[in-house]
Amino acid sequence: MISIALCDDEVKFLDFYENKIVEISKKLNIHFEIIRFNNGESLLFYLEDNPNKFQIIFLDIITGGINGIETALEIRKFNSFAKIIFLTSSPSFVYNAFDANASNYLLKDIHDNKFEEVFVSTVKELNLSLSTNVIKFKSNNLDVVFHLNEITHFESYKRLVIVHLENNEKHEFYYKLSDLTNELKDKNFVLIHRSYLVNLQYIKKIS
Repeated sequence: MISIALCDDEVKFLDFYENKIVEISKKLNIHFEIIRFNNGESLLFYLEDNPNKFQIIFLDIITGGINGIETALEIRKFNSFAKIIFLTSSPSFVYNAFDANASNYLLKDIHDNKFEEVFVSTVKELNLSLSTNVIKFKSNNLDVVFHLNEITHFESYKRLVIVHLENNEKHEFYYKLSDLTNELKDKNFVLIHRSYLVNLQYIKKIS
């Protein structure tokens, strides 16, 4: 399932883009969830406890309080993989969007069909990215697959490896942490202790 954040200070645009996403997703059989925010501050507050929640973030640039560019730059301090798509009524911020490594920049127009094209291409990019960032474990002759982005850390306990997920779920498998460390050496995980392999995306402070 794809998690999407919609951030805009105008309800009509929140409604419009949510309806567009629902319409496109039904057509393409995409499973998704949407969480709406009416300003950048509320989005950043939510992300403090859920830093890797969203795969796609739609950000209005011109809002009350901090603007969309400032919000995106804050997000990029702890999340480099989310697809950020700016929504705005003015083209004057397009060059600033590159500073936040935005995936796209859309001018608001409730009659514009460009949104569907951008949304679909972003989902395709995301699916390709996620398919190459998974890990599999065997359990009762079945493959159990996890996306690396949802794993906070691995814990070694006796002959088991415990997979800790962002939603606080835990899954146990017979596996060696040393083998896992070798498999994930280029995947943003760091061995901080002989029993703990941690996803750097979930580290807020190193001391």
